[in-house]
Amino acid sequence: MGQSESSVTQHTLSAEELSKQLAEQFAAKCFSHIEMVSFKDNFRALADTQDGVRYWKEETLTQFLELPDVAGIRSIIFQMTSNLGAFPFESKGPAILNLEALVKAVALVTGRSAKVLKQDDHLRILFRSLAVREKKPTIDSNGNNALDGVAEQGSEDEDEEDLVLDELKALDGADDLAKERSSYSLHIPIDHLRHLLQFLLAIPSLQQTESLSLYADKFSDPSIATTAECLLRCFPTVESGIKYRSFKTTIRKLMPHLFSQGLPQLFLHFLYSENFTAVRSPTALSPSSLSPIPIEEPQPIILKPSELMTPALLSQLSLFISSDRLFRRVRPLYLGSSDGFSMGAFETKVVNWRAPTILLVSGQRISEPPSNRERSLTERLPLRRHPAGSDPEGDGKVVFGAFIQSPWKISHKECFGDSQTILFQLSPVMRIWKAGGGSREFVYFNRDDGVGFGAPVQDWKNTRRQSPYFHTGAVSLVLDNGLEWGVMTATGDEGAFRMDGGEKIQERFEVLELEVWGCGGEKEAEEQLKVWQWEEREALLRRQINLGKDIEADRALLEMAGLVGQNQSGGSMN
Repeated sequence: MGQSESSVTQHTLSAEELSKQLAEQFAAKCFSHIEMVSFKDNFRALADTQDGVRYWKEETLTQFLELPDVAGIRSIIFQMTSNLGAFPFESKGPAILNLEALVKAVALVTGRSAKVLKQDDHLRILFRSLAVREKKPTIDSNGNNALDGVAEQGSEDEDEEDLVLDELKALDGADDLAKERSSYSLHIPIDHLRHLLQFLLAIPSLQQTESLSLYADKFSDPSIATTAECLLRCFPTVESGIKYRSFKTTIRKLMPHLFSQGLPQLFLHFLYSENFTAVRSPTALSPSSLSPIPIEEPQPIILKPSELMTPALLSQLSLFISSDRLFRRVRPLYLGSSDGFSMGAFETKVVNWRAPTILLVSGQRISEPPSNRERSLTERLPLRRHPAGSDPEGDGKVVFGAFIQSPWKISHKECFGDSQTILFQLSPVMRIWKAGGGSREFVYFNRDDGVGFGAPVQDWKNTRRQSPYFHTGAVSLVLDNGLEWGVMTATGDEGAFRMDGGEKIQERFEVLELEVWGCGGEKEAEEQLKVWQWEEREALLRRQINLGKDIEADRALLEMAGLVGQNQSGGSMN
């Protein structure tokens, strides 16, 4: 009479079936036809076969990606790839690296998975792939369920922010996924993260067309290891390693570009086969666009390294400043060690640059108690209310800096700059202070007051100035007009820059080196050169003009020539 119950009961898919369907969606929606043809060709050409199953071994993945044999990075990348291959059922990982698993891994690393996962939490997925799993006990020492109350208390691992996959909900997989993820805890071992940071700092400028072997010298660069250590100190750790909340918070705040450069380009190598070589483009490829890929030595990311601006430091900057502004785009404008530590030299070299700039300053912490010479600074500062930051290296050296979006200008009364200005510390630990809404005191610069960020103009020449101390802001970097001393203060959020939590510090230091780098290309350099040449011609004209006895008539002639007046200075007429 009617259909039986079994005929209307919906079939529940297994985890393997769900995983396969997800991989099929990735293949269909995340890659073009020619990319999948190349992907399959690469896979089949290098795959081993056992019991009718084609798969890649760790050695195969290592050789294909040309991973260096340093600091365990091969096993770390293999673990990450194998765990991503098991996505979203990580407890079933590491997965056998068949074609289905590799498709999921490449889609997730490159971020193309966002075309399928409507709520794709990229950081969470990468954390799970890098983490070590520990099974949670189900019964504690008192015989109670150890998981009771976890939802109420909050979870360090999950942070009450579980990943919801609309596609898995539709496929009846969400319940199984939630049950599985509640059964274990995760952490990344400190050494694993250290080695991964070193690897990623070495390859941020890697292009889709470049072989990783071209970067071999960077994997043994000691400055890369030192920089990675500075980054590692930013992660709050527990005895077992780094938990998800620390991982997420630190990366989002200090290094948002960590996983969006270098690593995705490396995994895009899967999409280009020697048998189907194509121009590597983010757009869909067609057979007519196929052409050989030249293998060339990459240009250095910085043409003229300096004492401060090294490839390692530039890689560090690229973690929070767009690499489009940095790699092969920065050029030295002012180097204190060669141009001289004077405001006049600083002004001449920097003011006419009409593009963003980066200021870097290294210093030696002032001793406690200060020496007689150091008192020339400390006596102009109010009593210290906050300590200096930590000194894990034990050498007392610090490196601070600023990214300035707008052109420099001489500012005697009002500060310049905008909300794109960023203050930062690079060593011995990394900190970033972005613009807030407390004030508009972003940057000031003039020969009498020096250089400052986040503080009001010092106005030392004002006879009505009441305070004998330096003006410092809630978050500010102040350099005196001799470019000899500096003060970095971070105590609150009420100024031009905000702390967003973090340690309250005040660093007082002697300037060791000061550099300003322009972010721009040949066009910006040519514009600056034209301004310099114009100023030289005008100065020469001023020197060649012979003034007569009629000073007022001569002044009128100079004003007509545009050499004085109209907010310009022609020097003294007496």
